[in-house]
Amino acid sequence: MERIDLASSLSRANVDYLDSSIALVSDIRRIRETASDAILMENYLAVIVLNGSAALCVGENEICVQRGDVFVCKPSNILARSMLSMDLEVRGIVVAKDMVDMLMREANVNWTVRMMSTSHDVVHVDEAEMRRLCLFYDLLRDKLNASPSPRKHLSLRALLVAFVNEFIEVMEANERTVPSANHSSAEYLFERFVQLLEDPRQPFVSVKGYADLLHVTPKYFSSVCKRLSGKTANEIICEEVVRQAKLMLRDNSLSIKQIAERLNFANQSHFGTFFRRHTGVSPYGFRMS
Repeated sequence: MERIDLASSLSRANVDYLDSSIALVSDIRRIRETASDAILMENYLAVIVLNGSAALCVGENEICVQRGDVFVCKPSNILARSMLSMDLEVRGIVVAKDMVDMLMREANVNWTVRMMSTSHDVVHVDEAEMRRLCLFYDLLRDKLNASPSPRKHLSLRALLVAFVNEFIEVMEANERTVPSANHSSAEYLFERFVQLLEDPRQPFVSVKGYADLLHVTPKYFSSVCKRLSGKTANEIICEEVVRQAKLMLRDNSLSIKQIAERLNFANQSHFGTFFRRHTGVSPYGFRMS
């Protein structure tokens, strides 16, 4: 399995623009040709399908997209077994997580609950919405590739924030799911929990452990998680541990003992019991499958 970041695999493909924070891609076939069959995304990916169709596997889910669809995938998801039609035409944007976080703050948008509830989104947009999204893509491409100037950085920042607002407006209009722009204290707490959960430097801990890190009681912490996500804190933690375990088990360079240690299990046996309880198979059985 290959990890896709903005500095390695994409540099081998024919992209419209590429730096350490953002990449613009219109020829997705070139990426398919230069990457392996299983790709671990380390950034956010948004794809606008202008023509044709594609079928791909995201984690353990199979999805199909066609003309007028917008597909969004968050980091730490595996894209695999893609099938692309001969007439496929897309506009793809890959953005580093740090930049997405910054743009969300500047646009005053909180999608933390949304991104916890699903690893990917597919919505269908109308012709006018697709035309506006493509217009932003063209503006970004032209500005990013333009010669340096004193105000280029400020213009790009404003353009990116405007694009984020337009993109979210399109997604919300078609899903009828509108996250609140006004952050409550509970939403800030949940957002901080998600940041801790996804921080590779922070080992997974218990519900009480996360509550202590967030300086709240376990009861209040659990009630916030249930109210905002529909899941208990323990369910969220276990789902993320299982997801990370599956990612690591696909990497044959890591032993099962090493994976158990990285996921903060007391030993390999405890990890095996946990994994089998939540997936129905042993870590070794999952790796072999």
